[in-house]
Amino acid sequence: MFIRRIRTLSPSLRFLSANTQSFSNRPKPTTTTTMPSYIVTCKDDATPEQIEAAKQHAKDQGGTIGHEYTLIKGFSVSFPEDSVQTLSSHEHVKDVEADQEMRTQ
Repeated sequence: MFIRRIRTLSPSLRFLSANTQSFSNRPKPTTTTTMPSYIVTCKDDATPEQIEAAKQHAKDQGGTIGHEYTLIKGFSVSFPEDSVQTLSSHEHVKDVEADQEMRTQ
């Protein structure tokens, strides 16, 4: 009964009523944050099991493993900035540095 009254009031109210319904069907915007990426180098004498332990430590602290390197003992990880100190203090980690583009010239 209420809807009939709106339709009889004016065409502009019908327009508003129809548009309000279409807004409710739209998906809600989401916010995503990207974590900075780091290159983690493990100690030279680290065993494969110790490297896995370092990767697991990174995952436990909220990190996401990107690439695993075979030339050097290490991996890349996207990691929250406020937790990077916990990763660099891991017993099998030699160095943690920000992943960045390198150029020769």
